[in-house]
Amino acid sequence: MQVANYFKDGTAAITGAASGIGRATACLFARDGCTRLFLGDLSMDGLEETRRIILKKHPEARVEISHVDISDEELVTNFYNQCISIFGRIDYAANVAGYVHPPGPAHTIPESEYDKCYNINLRGTFLCERAELRQMLKQEPLPGYQCRGSIVNVASMCSTSAIPNLSVYSGTKGGVLGLSTTDAIDYGPDGIRVNVIAPGNTLTPMVTREMGQDHIKHMASMSLLRRNAEPEDIANGIAWLSSPQASFITGVQLAIDGGLHLCTGPP
Repeated sequence: MQVANYFKDGTAAITGAASGIGRATACLFARDGCTRLFLGDLSMDGLEETRRIILKKHPEARVEISHVDISDEELVTNFYNQCISIFGRIDYAANVAGYVHPPGPAHTIPESEYDKCYNINLRGTFLCERAELRQMLKQEPLPGYQCRGSIVNVASMCSTSAIPNLSVYSGTKGGVLGLSTTDAIDYGPDGIRVNVIAPGNTLTPMVTREMGQDHIKHMASMSLLRRNAEPEDIANGIAWLSSPQASFITGVQLAIDGGLHLCTGPP
């Protein structure tokens, strides 16, 4: 299969890259020509495995990995400082790291679960995006490119469509949507694109662990395509929105949910 060299000149910074959507995104960036990848997550073992997978197929790539808890401001700052120290710039940022609480109605959700969900999904995305924006504002576009950088945040179909028993998760992902679209307005004139991916139920290790088989089967039955997403389905959207093919696209929420948003509420 012929692949494009969309990312051959740039540096990609990806969080949540130890597994699932983040790992799939890193692999797609490498497939499409990115030879400078900076990957972060809580699990160093998972990051090592992601790096091994990439280098097996793309030995020319330089894949640097770093532990990061995106809810911790100091660790986030250190993570991006490392990236800039090594590669000098950030051209493509994919903020994938996230958390979903075990499903249940709001009155059953412990405060600790609320705090964890908020701190990772909304605070964490903000901290990462802020660091990315600060660097992108300092750099000029790559030769032949029309923008200083691209940021893709991962929200959820729950950002705009109500799913029972996920009120806290939905609230945090709605916040990610608001953060992203406002930043698209604020930083578009500076040549920085900010877009959002809204996945449906995706068969990541976290979802499989937290949601249970009954929920997973139910979500598949609700999809117009009668299946759940694979991580690669979501990663394809992230890579496309990051690529020069999407150079005139900013402020959009791309639903990758098998049409599920048509069945659960407004798009």
